[in-house]
Amino acid sequence: MGAPSLDHEFMQYWSKLTLVEKESLLNVAKNYVLLKEEESDLTEIRHNIIREEREKYLRGEGASYSWEEVKQMAIDKEKRNGL
Repeated sequence: MGAPSLDHEFMQYWSKLTLVEKESLLNVAKNYVLLKEEESDLTEIRHNIIREEREKYLRGEGASYSWEEVKQMAIDKEKRNGL
């Protein structure tokens, strides 16, 4: 189904709604779009943090743990050093 026919079908249903129903659906659509944007922003923030941490690691900066240290931190909260 192409966009024009989808828009046309949507408008057929839209015209049958009351003002209150239209306001309710508009709020749902707005919230959906805002939530998608927030998720997209969070994903970008996460990627930036990962990139920064990787760059620090490659420069030899920041914390670096052996596999054994990581396993111990996973088991014992006290060994996490504020992570």
